[in-house]
Amino acid sequence: MKRHLSLAFTLCCTLCLLAASAKAQAGQRVAPSISVTQLRDGVYFAEPNAGGNAGFIVGDNGVIVFDATTSPALGKLLLAEIAKVTPKPVTTVILSHSDGDHTSGLASFPTGLTIIAHENCKADLVATANTRNPFPQDHLPNKTLTKSETVTIDGVKLQILHFAAAHTSGDLQLYLPQQKIVFTGDVIATNCCGNVRGPQVYTLIHPQKNGSGEGWVRTVKGLLALNADTYLPGHGEVQTKADVQQRFDRVETRFNAVKKLVAQGKTLEQVKQALPDTGLDPSLDPVQFPDFTTVVYNELTRKQKS
Repeated sequence: MKRHLSLAFTLCCTLCLLAASAKAQAGQRVAPSISVTQLRDGVYFAEPNAGGNAGFIVGDNGVIVFDATTSPALGKLLLAEIAKVTPKPVTTVILSHSDGDHTSGLASFPTGLTIIAHENCKADLVATANTRNPFPQDHLPNKTLTKSETVTIDGVKLQILHFAAAHTSGDLQLYLPQQKIVFTGDVIATNCCGNVRGPQVYTLIHPQKNGSGEGWVRTVKGLLALNADTYLPGHGEVQTKADVQQRFDRVETRFNAVKKLVAQGKTLEQVKQALPDTGLDPSLDPVQFPDFTTVVYNELTRKQKS
C-alpha cells in the first residue's frame, strides 16, 4: 500500500507538470508562476502554471490557505503572492486531499501552522515517510476530521465538508456560506489530472486511495445542494453551479449505465463495448489512473461479492 501511495503521490506531480515539461523540451525556459484572482472581499483563487490550484482567505489576524500547490518553489511563490495582498501571516492550511500536486508546496511554509485534513489524508501522507518522495513530517496535519464541521477561524465562518470518499477517501471541500464560494479540490477538475483519461468528460478516482465513483456522485450532489454560485476546482478555471451540474449529470449518467450493466452480469469488456470511451490516454498507468468506467465496474462488482 505504501508503494502505491508513493507512486500516486509522484505521478500526480509529474503528470501535472507535463505542459511545463513540453515547453522545456521545446527549448523554452519555464519558470514557476501563480496567477491570483480576487473573487470576493478577502477571498482569492490561485492558479499555478503547473499543478493543483490553491486559494486563500484573509481573516481578522491571519490567512487561511486551501491547498499548497505542487512544489516547494510554487509554495514559496504562493506565500509571496499572499504577502502582496496582506501583511497578515498564514496561520491555517486546509488540505483537500493527499496528492502531491496539492500538498508538496507545504515544504516552503513555516512550521507551527494549524494544518487541517481528513484523517485518511494524513494517513496517506504518513505512508510516504520511508519512500524516495517523503512528505515533510514537520508539516503533517495536526488537526484531522472524519466528517463535516462548521467552524469559525480567525473571524471567518467556514464549513469544512466531507460527504464521502470520492477522488480519494480523504477528501475535504471548503464552503464559505457568506461568500457563496466552494473550494472543491480534485472532486471537480476541468483539465489536467482530473480528466486525463477522458478529457473534460468524467472524473479521476484514485482506487489505490480508496476513492469511489458512488462517493463522487454523493459528494457532488451535496456540493450542488449548497447555496453557492462559485466553485473553485482543483485544476482548471472557476466554475459556475451550472458548470458543475453539467459535469454531475454526465458522470451520474455514466455511473448509472455501468451499474445497470453490472446488474445484468456483464463483464468489464462487455461494459466497455456497450459504453465506449473516447480520448483515453494509453500512455498512462491504468493502475494509477484508471478510466472512470473501470473504477465503477470494479467498485460495483466488489460490492456484489461482499
